[in-house]
Amino acid sequence: MIISVQDNLKELMLNLESLGYTVHKFSDKKASDVYIYSGRDTKMSNMTNSIDAAERGTLLINADNKSLNEILYAINNRTYSPLF
Repeated sequence: MIISVQDNLKELMLNLESLGYTVHKFSDKKASDVYIYSGRDTKMSNMTNSIDAAERGTLLINADNKSLNEILYAINNRTYSPLF
């Protein structure tokens, strides 16, 4: 699984790398399964320049007000919250 993280979310990038995930910055322009961004810093309409979707689809995660555990849940379950 390849994850791209908005360049200024350095702490999150380091945390994900320490857990064994393959992590790139948005500026690397790497096709990714997951893109994690901050809505405070990036408007969704501006993200189209940064996203190169993977073949099986791409999950977008807004990291604002989310803990590392909530982000990991979204990555591993490809959803923000349980359905039930």
